[in-house]
Amino acid sequence: MDRLDDGTWVFAPYGSMLPIEDGARVVCHVCGAALAAISAQHARRHDLTLAGYRERFGLNRKQSLLAPALAETRRVEGKRRWAENDALRTGLAVGQGMARSGVLHELGTTAQPAGSRRRQGRAAASRSGASPALQAHRAAQSETARARWEERARELGFPTLDAYLTERRAHGGTAHRVRTELGCGGTTAVRLLAAHNGSASDPKNST
Repeated sequence: MDRLDDGTWVFAPYGSMLPIEDGARVVCHVCGAALAAISAQHARRHDLTLAGYRERFGLNRKQSLLAPALAETRRVEGKRRWAENDALRTGLAVGQGMARSGVLHELGTTAQPAGSRRRQGRAAASRSGASPALQAHRAAQSETARARWEERARELGFPTLDAYLTERRAHGGTAHRVRTELGCGGTTAVRLLAAHNGSASDPKNST
């Protein structure tokens, strides 16, 4: 056992993990339990987060809380999946590219609550000063959505999305109806309808 500066006794050395049973388990600093890993659930039993656990017992912020045997099992499994799964390699490559280009960072910023200080501080950059990579990502998303709505309009019997929207607008179609028929968001439905004020270019009775 070891002892903290405040006199609290701990079951593993301060500043390091204590593997036992040939690395199959590690000892919890707080209660002495032998575990395959110090999980978030276990840490909560001691009113700690994993970050709080590491800080409390002098562990590096990146210190693994897994038993060596479990860590090795996961490492081997990860290498196997990487070697055998083409989709995994492709997905990781895409994610790494987005991280290097700054897209992930900016997408994370835009996903933050509207009232957060960081979100407010970066709102202008998110709207008008976005990186070229993020602008390209947004443009691709818009094109994909537009193509999906065009296809849905044809399924409903209209030659184009514009023809569908013009007809719905001319016959008093609501944003709720457009949202339901196209599968878009409510705000998007309002915007699409507002952009089509003309008469129907492909008459079709509303139902």
